[in-house]
Amino acid sequence: MKLFDTIAAISTPVGQGGIAIIRISGENFEDLLSRIITVNSGKRLGELESHKLTLSKVHRIDNEAKIIDEALVAIMRAPNSYTGETVAEINCHGGFFVARVILDMLIELGIRLAEPGEFTRRAFVNGKIDLTKAEAVMDVINSNSKLGLENSGAALSGRLSEKINGIRERALYLAANLSAIADFPDEIEEMESSELSDKILSIKNDVRKMIDGFETGKIMRDGICTVIAGRPNVGKSSVLNSLARFERAIVTDIPGTTRDIVEEYINIRGISLRLLDTAGIRESEDIVERIGIERAVENLKTADLCLFVVDVSCGLTDEDIKIYNEIETDNIIVILNKTDKTDSEIDIADYVQKLNISEDSIVLTSNPKGKEAVGIDKLENAIESKFIENKISYDDVYITDERQRESLVKAERALDRMIESINTGMPQDMLYVDLEDVIEALGEITGETVQEEIIEQVFEKFCVGK
Repeated sequence: MKLFDTIAAISTPVGQGGIAIIRISGENFEDLLSRIITVNSGKRLGELESHKLTLSKVHRIDNEAKIIDEALVAIMRAPNSYTGETVAEINCHGGFFVARVILDMLIELGIRLAEPGEFTRRAFVNGKIDLTKAEAVMDVINSNSKLGLENSGAALSGRLSEKINGIRERALYLAANLSAIADFPDEIEEMESSELSDKILSIKNDVRKMIDGFETGKIMRDGICTVIAGRPNVGKSSVLNSLARFERAIVTDIPGTTRDIVEEYINIRGISLRLLDTAGIRESEDIVERIGIERAVENLKTADLCLFVVDVSCGLTDEDIKIYNEIETDNIIVILNKTDKTDSEIDIADYVQKLNISEDSIVLTSNPKGKEAVGIDKLENAIESKFIENKISYDDVYITDERQRESLVKAERALDRMIESINTGMPQDMLYVDLEDVIEALGEITGETVQEEIIEQVFEKFCVGK
């Protein structure tokens, strides 16, 4: 990859729309661009005011009579641009063909097609953003919920960098002290072991807090992977439809109607739920249904939340308990469904005892045909209490990327080694090597000490044009 040539790409999604945007980044390309763009005011592109949209005509190369489109063109001059280089954006009419024709002409002029994430990578190389902000760009694009978007926005504004850099600066200060003790042993006394341990533990506690917040951050960004499970014909698809507020899944009285995973995203209190309605789990000779059941069991092992549905009119069966025992997550809500189909009193205590679950995690629902579902509000409240109430600090910012988590874990391990060394009476100057590992691991998160292969991993996740 050449970092200093001029690149171009279509930055808007493929398909018809109001506008399509072609983005160009490099140095001194205005004369080249003038071969296909004529400004309506008669000015040259190099004379245009920076960061101002200007009505222009796009035409065939060196042929102003062959008009392709009328567009708004903006020149954003270095260093005050997204990439830190001079950037141009051509806002043409939305449509795949017109944008593609303009891009093909730019390539014919010698401008290279940008690779995935290359605009943002240039912003990183030119010091406009660090790696946490680069990753936040993709999180903003991929966010599925309001809380996820707010967390991504906080990281994009620099709050995550500030948090990491604050911990790293304390480690650097401690490293400077240990280095001074090693270089001037006759002039500088070693710190008390208790004082040194307190400083290291303080750094470790902050690192651990960020690691613990990873699952929260991931759920905020990606949503809660929620599996609706149970025997056939207990009302799983009806629960999905009630939560989604529309008929997403087919509902019949015939057991085995749902044969494959039905997926839907919904929002509850600002958090996205990726709802998976699974095939009813049972022994089956039908090969298609059996494949669906296998997938249902696989999803039970990876879910963040399981909504386990029981037909309360049949009571708790041995088959129900067998399926329940397949669930691996601790986040379970038992839905006692079809309460409208029974006249018997429902013994909640019996379900609590047999399923070893708290009463707060049991919700009664019914989905009578032609009437509004009952108990769905209480189900949403139960989901909120498990994942949102008192679990998310709205003033905090959370890591969302596995790469960031791995670097924090490396830092924590090095801090653990330091604590162990202090406890065994090792000289303080010998702690410096582990402290360097802490500083390097924290620097990997923001890009201060990052290696080329890590940079490649970050930007390969991006789409072309960003």
